[in-house]
Amino acid sequence: MQVWTRSRAGTAASGPLVRQPVSDRPQLHLIELPLEWAQGQVQVYLIEGQPLTLIDTGVRTEASFAALSAALDSLGYAIRDIERIIVTHAHRDHFGAVAAIRAAGASVEVCVHEADADRLENFEAFVRARRDRLLPLVSAYGVPEDHLRVFERENDELLALELSEGASTLVDRRLRDGDRIEWKDWGLRVLHAPGHTPGHIMLEDAEAGFLFTGDQVMGQAIPYAENFYDQGLPDPLDTLRRPSRFRGLIEMRRTLRQLRGRRDKILLPGYGGVIARADRAIRDTLLHYDVRLQRIDRGLRHLAAMGQSVTAFELWKALYPSDESLSDARSHLLLLIGALDCLEEDGDLVTERRADGIFTHHHR
Repeated sequence: MQVWTRSRAGTAASGPLVRQPVSDRPQLHLIELPLEWAQGQVQVYLIEGQPLTLIDTGVRTEASFAALSAALDSLGYAIRDIERIIVTHAHRDHFGAVAAIRAAGASVEVCVHEADADRLENFEAFVRARRDRLLPLVSAYGVPEDHLRVFERENDELLALELSEGASTLVDRRLRDGDRIEWKDWGLRVLHAPGHTPGHIMLEDAEAGFLFTGDQVMGQAIPYAENFYDQGLPDPLDTLRRPSRFRGLIEMRRTLRQLRGRRDKILLPGYGGVIARADRAIRDTLLHYDVRLQRIDRGLRHLAAMGQSVTAFELWKALYPSDESLSDARSHLLLLIGALDCLEEDGDLVTERRADGIFTHHHR
């Protein structure tokens, strides 16, 4: 793996800002941008050529924008030289700086999957609506009033952070599965990979044997699957008439199963460096969720043997430490709801609605 520093632009070196991750594609550069939260840094990719293309952008903060500017300078470019931005998915750490890049003078074509495009164009309204729809969701799955108030406080804090690090921006090209993104002498194929978001994409270079995975498969981390009410009508085949909801873990599991057995030499994720053992990383991500599904399935089987049904909140209390952080509790509860979705789809679970409107579950 080749490392470039600012010395390439004729200035003093200040550490490795840019890496060249694929020897067969010397025009491709990995850039690490800082974050002020858990992951520490997000990876974006610059592709030299016509047009000069950035895959993802990092968040909208001064530190991230300065790091992106310095990395571009090390390669002889400025922010205003960027001509195209491909967004792997509509989370602020992957598109938050698009508006700032445009404000800095770049005339860019912004490309994102059609299922995530409205989020980019209406980001502020979307994150507010998602916050408002989370509480009814977890309430229906058994979270009591005192916990709802705590969740609400955390949601407000998360909303403030999201609005500070992301901003709406216009989308120029709405991508679909199988589309091609071209340069003069090569191109990438778009693979729709929903789960982390409805419109998450990966980008494939079959000739050179690598795959941009966004957050669907990451190094040294496991992606989460989105799970929230949307504005659609209930499924007419659903006898419980549950509100329409993006069931991210079902979609992510399907995507990961489709990825097994690929021949990629390298995965280029949004986090965790460069992944050289591609199939193993895909299998490990799928295994992570399979193990958790099995654990929940065993608990439901045990309860079914005693003739008991359970809410998602009661399962959370039984399976996770009572003193875990609020953020972990929220993530684990949403994971549980996603796992229940998967077990129901597999035909292993029966969901019913109590007289008070709360959903309960028991093993078939």
